[in-house]
Amino acid sequence: MALLGPRLRALLPAVVRRRLRDGFEAARRRFPAAPRALPQYGLAATQVYPQGENFDLILEQAIAGKLDGLGLGPRTPVASIGTCFAEEFAHFMQARGMNYVRTEPDVFAASANWGRVYTIPNLLQIVRYSFEPDFPILVERSERGWFDPLRDYATPHFGSEEEAKNAVLRHRQASRVAFTQCEVAVITVGQNEAWSERSSRLIWGTIPPKDILAARRSAYEVREFSLAENRAALDQALDALKRANPKIRFLLTVSPVPSFASFTDSDVVSRSFANKCLLRAVVDEAIAARPGEAFYFPSFEMVLCYNPTNFRADNRHVKYRSVDRIFGLLERTTDLAGPRSRS
Repeated sequence: MALLGPRLRALLPAVVRRRLRDGFEAARRRFPAAPRALPQYGLAATQVYPQGENFDLILEQAIAGKLDGLGLGPRTPVASIGTCFAEEFAHFMQARGMNYVRTEPDVFAASANWGRVYTIPNLLQIVRYSFEPDFPILVERSERGWFDPLRDYATPHFGSEEEAKNAVLRHRQASRVAFTQCEVAVITVGQNEAWSERSSRLIWGTIPPKDILAARRSAYEVREFSLAENRAALDQALDALKRANPKIRFLLTVSPVPSFASFTDSDVVSRSFANKCLLRAVVDEAIAARPGEAFYFPSFEMVLCYNPTNFRADNRHVKYRSVDRIFGLLERTTDLAGPRSRS
């Protein structure tokens, strides 16, 4: 705005000045100042928030050293499990001919036919059934046939209960091999709501089919997991994998993809982000407890923290038009604009 000069600024209405300020941000973003350290405070350039298009550059410099001990190279045996980023990682590895572990077919290109694994307690279940011989085999029947409810909708259906149980056993063997063959396991956590069978407390891989819910809805419940529950489940899963495969190291990520729906809150947007923040905190604590063994990759931050539409060129402060959106919503959802009809 300094480019306008004080006299011109005085003549322009405030709303016009705000719009012009937002417009100038595009140029500032495209040509940011060089990254700078703050040596007077003992801060390197990677410790000062990156401006404009320096975002990826500074983030790359910041995490490069943190990933040194991961030992991830073109020939490293790698498995991936979780939500969308795990799937994208699998495609990335296979498209480049790298050493990606696959022990059975899976529509999402995962290392074994886990389907998408949405919650940390579901991940723990998978690790447990892969290594605990007495873990119960639970198969269910829907209109499509018999299936394994501990995995998501992408897993196959069968004509008989026996076929389904035999397929579960084959899958568990393939899952065990995938976990023991890899040297790096990429684990992406993504959601925090799950359907559970009340009697067994087992976590379903996805929502039960409509015909099952119609017949016995009271047998199931939706669970949202606390930070303590998630932390305990993640610790147990990583510890079990390390016992089974002492060579294994972990690359943990948080999926930036929000929840499609929420069964626990009328506001899916706020609930989804609250759960993402909880999962990010859980991952942070788990990594801090495993130096040299568990590492973090900031896919979540790369998507959500670099937002040219809403942030100014400093990638921190919010553009005026976004401020207007925020307070417009506050005004429309409270009595700031006068009493609203609540009929």
